[in-house]
Amino acid sequence: MVKGTITFVIAVLAAAHFLVEQGEALSCSDILPATVQCAPYATGAVPQPSTGCCQGISRLNGMAGTTAARQQICNCLKQFAPQYPNVKDSLLSSLPKKCGVPLPFTLSRSTNCNG
Repeated sequence: MVKGTITFVIAVLAAAHFLVEQGEALSCSDILPATVQCAPYATGAVPQPSTGCCQGISRLNGMAGTTAARQQICNCLKQFAPQYPNVKDSLLSSLPKKCGVPLPFTLSRSTNCNG
């Protein structure tokens, strides 16, 4: 009975570990839709981030559960940055506060993704 219980617990832990690893597999195509609606605010074209932008910031927060995920998000955001040359860093970094979503990383063109 004990041996069967231990085997069951090990199997559940292994399955949970597999699911967590699968959850970490983010691609930039997962991240772009969460951020594209923030461009008008981040460039100063509109005075407040849109509801869609804040929902995207919230999705980013949900994706950023591990160090690897945060690094992937950061690297993808840096990859997208050249597409929006008019983005103001001060507006970009203010997005989490404006949206009421505390991110575990700073939104900035100069963020060190490995740190």
